[in-house]
Amino acid sequence: MASQDFQDFIDEVLQRNDIVEIISGYTRLKRVGNRYAALCPLHNDKKSPSLSVAPDKQLFHCFGCGAGGNAIHFIMAIEHLDFMDALKYLAERAHLSMPEPGSPADRQKREETADKKKRIYEINAEAGRYFYRCLAGEGGKVAYAYLKERGISNATIKKFGLGFAPEGWTGLLQYLTQKGYKEHDIYEAGLAKARDNGTYYDAFYDGRVMFPIINVQGNIIGFGGRIITENSNTGKYLNTPETLVFKKKENLFGLNFAKNDNSGKLLLMEGYMDVISLHQAGIGNAVASLGTAFTPEQARLIKRYANKVVLCYDADQAGRKAAVRAGAILTDEDMKTRVLTITDGKDPDEFIKARGPEMFQILVESAKPLLTFRIDEIKKKYDLEDTEQILEFSEEAATLLADVKNPVEQELYIKRVAQESGLAPDTLAARVKVLQRKQVKTEMQREERRERREFEQRTGGRRDLEEMKLKNAQRLLLNFMSEPVVLKKVQEAGIVPEDFYDGLYRTLAQEMYEAAKDGTADIHALLARFPDAKVGAVAAILLDDKNTAHKEQAYLQPLAIMLEVKRRNAEAKLLEQGDLNALDKMLKEKKQDKRRNRRG
Repeated sequence: MASQDFQDFIDEVLQRNDIVEIISGYTRLKRVGNRYAALCPLHNDKKSPSLSVAPDKQLFHCFGCGAGGNAIHFIMAIEHLDFMDALKYLAERAHLSMPEPGSPADRQKREETADKKKRIYEINAEAGRYFYRCLAGEGGKVAYAYLKERGISNATIKKFGLGFAPEGWTGLLQYLTQKGYKEHDIYEAGLAKARDNGTYYDAFYDGRVMFPIINVQGNIIGFGGRIITENSNTGKYLNTPETLVFKKKENLFGLNFAKNDNSGKLLLMEGYMDVISLHQAGIGNAVASLGTAFTPEQARLIKRYANKVVLCYDADQAGRKAAVRAGAILTDEDMKTRVLTITDGKDPDEFIKARGPEMFQILVESAKPLLTFRIDEIKKKYDLEDTEQILEFSEEAATLLADVKNPVEQELYIKRVAQESGLAPDTLAARVKVLQRKQVKTEMQREERRERREFEQRTGGRRDLEEMKLKNAQRLLLNFMSEPVVLKKVQEAGIVPEDFYDGLYRTLAQEMYEAAKDGTADIHALLARFPDAKVGAVAAILLDDKNTAHKEQAYLQPLAIMLEVKRRNAEAKLLEQGDLNALDKMLKEKKQDKRRNRRG
């Protein structure tokens, strides 16, 4: 647990960073009663707002993806930071200096992690120098010739730090160990692989042109290798595996250079060579994903540096499908997205070498809006001289248009599709509205099924109304218990954590009692007692007050339900044990309580 001084600092950071202001930087919030609602920026939330933000408690929770917590937890999720980095992010935003947190053991653990990251960066930098020298050496002639054949200049080789990993099992290992690095550290950097007998060998051992992958801070976080020999069974391209500093889905090749472009637009490529060729040609806003499909994390990373994206994928069928998938992800992030099409089948690297950067810029400027591109892709599948195929085209296009949120944009595209299919715009618009209603209904049914499954899992499949009533009462009481005065009253009434039937409810009650004992009973200190994986579920309970006012009185109803169940359980236990005297005494006390309540 954090020391009190450090907890005080966390509290100050949270006080100076209003959660509504923080979250509104990522999604549009709408006031609903005493809360705010929004489409959740942490997952693919398209239709109904699933994110709830409580300004009074400074908490958020998403009913779709389950994320929740305070402003620190939101920044951790949206920016892919650990707790300390998210805290530092918000502290800097509030112009606060970070103190040294936690116990000596906590500090030691953080220092060890920081040291590991630093060591990996150092090993990667040294490996980059090794690969660069290998490219310039006698053994790198084939790789150098390959780059020259691809039109890459010496200046570009130097700018991107391109290199060569020669064939051989231990060349890099020997070089790095001679520099003082341990084999296991080289393995943790992703540059070595382990054999069953405990020995190590180079991860890139089969003759590859090497592309350093550099983050926006300028550190080499990993490498991509392109095979140039015929002796490999590991694939044409090979990347560093996931490490402490390298997460493929959270980084982009070339962004360390493209971040300095001031156009507000990034060109998203499929390959490293596409990016390198464009930068060499003076087009400095090109980036590429790292050998895998484009991800929401990469979209959010792009959003930090640009509000427009042009997808420059290959013109083959796989490239067009990838453009549709990437476009959908970018649309979810409210990015203005266009798709560049190279009609003669060349990729961007080939086109720019054949036609030059000026012609490529013309293509960029004439890139189609994503929706136009998607409709054109649908249109290619159908013969619009055939009545049946016109119907099929119209139905598929209408399904696509039903997803469009902007009514003006939707109307414009309805008119266009209607014109191309020969339908009246009103007819197509009516069909789009029907599909929208179906989508909403389907989404609601899906959500109902999800909630029903979750309830059945929690209750072992029992649908007993009493069980549901108790569950709701316990959840509501826990919410009210976040108020210290209510917590004290519940304790005085004899409710203990074991009285809560759900595992999380029991744990939350226990932590509330412990926090009250320690004098740290506020919500944010309470959340700090839970691992990150549980924070969302706890935040959901603390937010779910059913819009109840006057909690200092309202808690009595769920408390009464719990006390009644507790009494019944005690009676059943005494009956099972055959303790009739104790059971008789309990029943008399119950009657006396009822008489007192009637008089009251």
